[in-house]
Amino acid sequence: MREEKTPLQNSISKLSRYLVAIFLAASSLILVVGYVDKLPWLEIFLLAVAAAVSAIPEGLPAMVTLVLAIGMRAMARRNAIIRRLVAVETLGSATVICSDKTGTLTLNEMTVRRIYVDDRSLDVTGEGYQPQGEFWHGGQKISPSAQPSLALLLRIGVLCNDALLTREESCCDIMGDPTEGALVVAVAKAGMDKEKLEDKFPRLDEIPFQSEKQYMATLHPGDGGRVVYVKGAPERLLSLSKYVMRQDSVVPLDEAGVRDIMVAGVAMARDAMRIIAFAYADLPGELTELRDEDIRGNLVFVGIAGMIDPPREEAKAAVKLCRDAGIRVVMITGDHKITAEAIGRQLELAPGKTVTGAELQEMSDGELSGQIDDITIFARIEPLQKLRIVEALKSHGQVVAMTGDGVNDAPALKTADIGIAMGITGTDVAKEAADMVLADDNFASVVAAVEEGRAIFNRLRNVLLFSISTSIGELLALIVALLVVGKAPLLAVQIIWVNLVTGTMVAAPLGLEPKLGDELKQPPRSPKTGLIFSGFVLRNLYLAALMGFGAFLIFAWLEPRVSLDEARTITFCAIVVFEWFLTINCRTDEQTVFKLGFFKNRWLLISILAAAVLQAAAVYLPFLQIAFRTVPIGPGDWGLIILTGGIIFLIEEARKALFPKLFSRGKW
Repeated sequence: MREEKTPLQNSISKLSRYLVAIFLAASSLILVVGYVDKLPWLEIFLLAVAAAVSAIPEGLPAMVTLVLAIGMRAMARRNAIIRRLVAVETLGSATVICSDKTGTLTLNEMTVRRIYVDDRSLDVTGEGYQPQGEFWHGGQKISPSAQPSLALLLRIGVLCNDALLTREESCCDIMGDPTEGALVVAVAKAGMDKEKLEDKFPRLDEIPFQSEKQYMATLHPGDGGRVVYVKGAPERLLSLSKYVMRQDSVVPLDEAGVRDIMVAGVAMARDAMRIIAFAYADLPGELTELRDEDIRGNLVFVGIAGMIDPPREEAKAAVKLCRDAGIRVVMITGDHKITAEAIGRQLELAPGKTVTGAELQEMSDGELSGQIDDITIFARIEPLQKLRIVEALKSHGQVVAMTGDGVNDAPALKTADIGIAMGITGTDVAKEAADMVLADDNFASVVAAVEEGRAIFNRLRNVLLFSISTSIGELLALIVALLVVGKAPLLAVQIIWVNLVTGTMVAAPLGLEPKLGDELKQPPRSPKTGLIFSGFVLRNLYLAALMGFGAFLIFAWLEPRVSLDEARTITFCAIVVFEWFLTINCRTDEQTVFKLGFFKNRWLLISILAAAVLQAAAVYLPFLQIAFRTVPIGPGDWGLIILTGGIIFLIEEARKALFPKLFSRGKW
C-alpha cells in the first residue's frame, strides 16, 4: 500500500517543481544571451551550471530535517511525544480539541466526599490517599460498623474492586484505577481491611467493567449460597434493581425511591462529584459462572457515593489559552451530565449544550452534524461514540485533535486529524493508533504541543524564505549582470560555496529561533494553507530583488574600475554579507529585530561569526584564493559591502515597522 504524502511533503514537492521551472527558464535565458553575445560554448555551459546552482537551495532538505528534529525534541521536553510527522504539521491548524475529563482535564486523584445510604447523606473527611478520616451525619460522628447498610456499601466497594492501597515511607499510594482507589481508601477510613475481607469473601468470578455496560460485578460466597456485588453508574444500576436496602431491610424499589436516589445524585453532581452506585443480589449456591442475565432485574440497590476529582490548575490556564488561540475545547466524559457541567464551569469552558450518550444514540448523523458546533460537553459517552463526534466535527471543516486511552478509542484516534494517546493510562492499541502520545496525560501538554507545532511551522517558513529568496537573489544578480554587463558576477565554485557553506551555516540557526510568544494569540491556520502562500511568494521576490539588484549594482559599478577577479571577489563577499543581514530579517515577518532583540538567537550570531571566519579564509588564504579565484580586498571594499547590506537590512526592517501586514495575505 502506497503511503500518502503529508502536507509538508506536498508543499516541498510543489516548491521543487517551481524551482525546476525557474532553473529551466534561467538556463534557457542564459543560453540565448550567451548565443546572442557570441560567448564561447564552454563559458555558456558553465554559466548555465551556475544558474542551476543558484536556483536550487542545496541545503534546504538538511535544514528542514533539522527544524523538525529540534521541534520534536522541544515537544518531547513538554511531554508530547510525536509518533507521526503529520502531527507536527497539523497541530498549527487544530480548531477543536476533544479531551477526556478524568486525568486529562482533572487530577485523576479521587476522594470520596459523600455517601447516600438509608435515605440520608453522610459526609466523609480526609484528604488524598491517606486512610485517615471520619464519617459524619447531621453534625454527629458515626461508626460505619454500627451502620449495616453503610458497612455493606463499603464492603461492595472494596470487593468489587481491583485497586490496592500501598503503604510507603511517605504514607500511601494507590495501585490501579483512581476511582477504585478512592473506594479502598474510604473503606480503610472505616477501619475495614481489604485483605481480610477478600479472605472471607473470595472472588469466584467477575464481569469486568465495560463502558458499554457501565458496571462491574463480582461473585462471592454468601450465607448458604452466592452473592454478587455490583458497582457502576447509578442510572444503570437502578434500571437493573428491583429492591432497595433501608435500615438493614430490603423493600421494593418504587418510583419515589428512585426519585429520592436521583435527587441525591444530582446534588452530588452539582458539587462536581463523580457518582458511583452500589448494589448486590443473592444467587443460588451452585452458581459458578457469572452472567449478565444473573443480575438483570434481581439487584438490591444499596446506595451511592460521590467523589471529587478537582480540575488541574494548569488545565484551567490551558483552556483560556485555547480560547485566545481560536481553538474550541470539547469535554468528553463518562461521568454524569451534571457532574460534567460543574467541572466545565470550573474550567471555564465556552458556553454550549451538554449532550449525553443516550441522547447521542437517539440522534441521526444529520441531527448531530446540525448541532455539533453548539455542543461543548458530552457526558456518559461510550468510547465508540467518540468516532461519531469526530466525524461530525470534521464534516463542518473542523481540524480535530482527539484524546483517548482505551482500546475502543482507537477508531476515533485514527479518524481524528490528530490522535492523542495517554502515555500513562493509555493502552498499546491506543498509542499505536495515535499521532502523538502525552507522557503526563495532561491537557496542558496538548496545548503546549499546539504552541510548539505553530512555532515549528513558523521556523520552517523562515528557513524556506531565507533559502529561496537568497537563491533567487543570486540568480537575479547573475542574469541581470549578464544582460547588462555581459559578464558573470560570480563563478560556479563561488556560488556553490555560498549555497553549501556560508548560506547553510547561517540558515540552520533559524530552526533554533525562540518562540515569539504570540503563537497562541494567532488564529488556527487553515489546513489548505501550506508553507507557501501568496504573501510568502511576494516577500521572497521582494527580498530577492533587494539582494540581487544590490549585488548587481556593486558589480556593475566595480567592473570597469577594477580587475574582473577583484570585482567578482567583492561581489562574492557582498552576497555572503547580504545573506547574513537577510537571515536576521527572516527571523520574523512582522516584528522588527529591534523589538524582537538582536541577541535572542545567540546561535545565529555564533554562526554568522563562524561564517565570517570562513569567508575571510576564502578571500585571504593563498590556497583558497586559487580554488575560488579570489583576491585580497581592503577595508574600503568591506565598508562598501557592509553599507549596502545595511541599507537592504534597514529597508526590510522599516517595512516591518510601517507595513507589518504587507506580506501576510494568505498566511492563515
